[in-house]
Amino acid sequence: MAVVATALADDGEAAVTLLAPLEARDVCRIAVRLAAMAADTLLAVAEAEGGGRAEALARWQACILAHEAQRAAREAGPGGPDGC
Repeated sequence: MAVVATALADDGEAAVTLLAPLEARDVCRIAVRLAAMAADTLLAVAEAEGGGRAEALARWQACILAHEAQRAAREAGPGGPDGC
């Protein structure tokens, strides 16, 4: 649960610190379980809203891409990755 909490707080370094003592196989199992839980929740919400699986997966992909773009922008700092 602590890994999820730190990830939701966008503190990837803290999540990594929590996972560091574990063996790689255990970390992979955790990642797969969390991904499956997220997918189940996403699909349940989509079905409750009357959407389908393809729509839910497309929405999830868009959210992931937006999150990664925001992270990249923060890490690039002012002016963006090309210095503009």
